[in-house]
Amino acid sequence: MDKGTVDTGLLVAIVLLGLLVLGSLVLMPKVWRSEADIQKEEATAKWWPFSEAFRAGFLRSIPAAVGALLMLELGLIAGFFEQYLTGDGSRLANRLTVYLGTAFVLMLLVDLSVTLFNRPKFIVPPDARDERGAVPLWWSSRKYKKTKRRRAD
Repeated sequence: MDKGTVDTGLLVAIVLLGLLVLGSLVLMPKVWRSEADIQKEEATAKWWPFSEAFRAGFLRSIPAAVGALLMLELGLIAGFFEQYLTGDGSRLANRLTVYLGTAFVLMLLVDLSVTLFNRPKFIVPPDARDERGAVPLWWSSRKYKKTKRRRAD
């Protein structure tokens, strides 16, 4: 790409993802206090295709997912500037892009950990910290169904 042209596709992605991140950050205090509409069971029951255990895990992991989106957005911005800067500025933007990309992947792993195991606790909303993760909830419901079936026979 020429230094004089602007990568419009990347610019559009930055703007759209930026709006999503900004909206998420505005709603994050409600999510943290467990006051958001999406956290009510009746709000997600209609469209949620998986078990109740994974729905609860998904809702607990929203702060980590927003953190991952923020890292992705900042990495895209750094990558955008990397194209147009020269010398030390370009090298700094390149390093920043790599670091933010790594932070994005780490936040996705944290998001997965919160969904499945409800760990680490500091990133889980306070009202949900005592809940079990999706895997233990799913496993206990599975064992209960097996025991119930055996007793019925």
